[in-house]
Amino acid sequence: MIQIGIIGCGTIGSVLAKTIQTKFSRFARLSYVSDINPAQIEKLRKKLKSVPFRSVSTPELIKKSGFVIETASVKAAEEVIPKVLRQGKDVLILSVGGILKVKNLDRLLAKSSGHIYVPSGGIAGVDAVLAARMGQIKRVQITTRKPLRSLENAPFFLESGLRPEQIKKPTLIFQGNAAEAIDNFPENVNVAVTLSLAGVGARKTRVRVFTSPTYRHNMHEIQIEGSFGRMISQVMNLPSRENPKTSALAIASAIAILEKIFKRIKIGT
Repeated sequence: MIQIGIIGCGTIGSVLAKTIQTKFSRFARLSYVSDINPAQIEKLRKKLKSVPFRSVSTPELIKKSGFVIETASVKAAEEVIPKVLRQGKDVLILSVGGILKVKNLDRLLAKSSGHIYVPSGGIAGVDAVLAARMGQIKRVQITTRKPLRSLENAPFFLESGLRPEQIKKPTLIFQGNAAEAIDNFPENVNVAVTLSLAGVGARKTRVRVFTSPTYRHNMHEIQIEGSFGRMISQVMNLPSRENPKTSALAIASAIAILEKIFKRIKIGT
C-alpha cells in the first residue's frame, strides 16, 4: 500500500485526494497533505471525513510519503522536485512549468532512483509527439485561447503595459517560446511546457496566446511537422464543475496517469 502525500489542496488536489479514496484504494492511501492555506486543508478534511490523513509541512510530507503529488504552483514544483529526487521518491507534477526552473535537473535525475510523472493536461497528441521524437521533429507550435478573466492576474500584464480592460475582442497578446510563455503565464500555459518536454524542448517550442472577453472555454491547437508527417490536434476544454478556471480534461488527465502508474496494463505511448 503506497502512502501518498499531496502538496496543494485546491481544486485538482482535492479531486485527486477523493479519487485515491474511491478509485485507487487497493493500491494507495492518502496519508499526508500540505498547503500554505490552512483553510484549504480543513475544506478537504470535511470532504473526506473517513480519510484520516495528516496535515504536515512539505519537508515532512516528502520524507514520509512513498509517492508525492504536487498541485500547488510553479514555484512549489520548483522547490519540491529537487527534494523529492534527492530522497529517491517518485513525484507527479501538475505545475509542469516548475520543471523548467529546477537547476541541474539532469544531474539530479542521474543520481536519483526517483521519477517525475507529467500528465498530458488539457491537450491532445502528447503520445504522438513522444513517438515523433524517435525520428526528426522540424516544428512544434501550440496556440492557446483563454478567457480574459482567467489571465487577468498573469505577470504578462504587469510587464507588457497592456491592461486587461483594453482587450475588447479576440487578440493575440503573446508570441514566444515555452520558457518565455511560462514566465508570463505561470498558471495558464503549463500545457505548453508539457508539450516542450515531450518534443523539442522549451526554447524551440513556439507558443501563441490569444484572449478575449468573449471566450468561454480554454482552447488549444497543436501543430507538429517532422519526418513522420504532419499532425494537428485541437481541444476545446469545458471547465470542471469544481472550479471554472480549471479544465475538466486537465483533472481527468491527472487521474488517468495515476491509473497508468498503479495498473498493470500500461496503455498509450
